[in-house]
Amino acid sequence: MPRSTLSADKVAIALARIARWRAAPDDPVACPVCEEPGLSIIDQSTRPHAEWYALSCPACNLETTIQIPMALRMPGGD
Repeated sequence: MPRSTLSADKVAIALARIARWRAAPDDPVACPVCEEPGLSIIDQSTRPHAEWYALSCPACNLETTIQIPMALRMPGGD
């Protein structure tokens, strides 16, 4: 499976699109690279440790994952 690396500005765009997708999962999502609608987002998260999203675009063959670390709660660490 081909993998793609996103530049920092494209990661920021992808994160915004993931947030929109989470709010409205049935709405089409544009690819952060080619801007074509049809981006596939699969939530592969391992909460409470990290959020992982697999992104793929049939128009430009984007295949990548984005990981968002989550803070762990420490017992007694209010």
